[in-house]
Amino acid sequence: MKALFGGSFNPVHIGHLIIARDILETFGFEEIIFVPAYLQPLKDKLFLPPELRLELLKVSIEGEKGFSVWDYEIKKGGISYTVDTLREFWKIHGEKPVFIMGADSFESFHRWKEPIEILKLTKVIVVKRPGYRINVNGIAQKIGYPIKFSEVSKVEPIDSSIFKEIDVLVYSGRLIEISSTEIRNRLKSGKSIRYFLTDKSEEILRRWQENAFQEDV
Repeated sequence: MKALFGGSFNPVHIGHLIIARDILETFGFEEIIFVPAYLQPLKDKLFLPPELRLELLKVSIEGEKGFSVWDYEIKKGGISYTVDTLREFWKIHGEKPVFIMGADSFESFHRWKEPIEILKLTKVIVVKRPGYRINVNGIAQKIGYPIKFSEVSKVEPIDSSIFKEIDVLVYSGRLIEISSTEIRNRLKSGKSIRYFLTDKSEEILRRWQENAFQEDV
């Protein structure tokens, strides 16, 4: 079974990578595929250009067994709708993946395009984040669909057959207090972003920032 990890990755950071590794090892997935959005419908214009976010993802997982990047949404351009990406995945692979999202994204799941169809096309892992409450029953009520869910709060192997009985799994194995927002704010204020992301990513991001600054002068 494969898992898609969707998001803006604006930019990708150590927290994303640790969570992905934990999930890969906990559920024994064949592969975790990072899917960076070109433009998310419920977010303002993204700080980093799509090509840069894609490059940062690729260098961050370089040589990592079990990780890959799918650039479908970046190449397609425009607003990225998860339901369309899942349909495309099914068309290519002929299998139902698991879809990983953060608690912040799940908070607005009722506003996503065709949320019920998403739950039919995939099983969802919602990763807990500090400061966010995951109310699955509340979301179920808003979309008018009885979501069957369970919760896992440990980082140790679990049989992936758990997904046969549920639509959503709330995962709270390891809470990591790093966010892309914090990295962007530190960049803007000239603070260090060392250890927040991989060395190669930091180097590329710093180089981009210098070039962007020179273009603005």
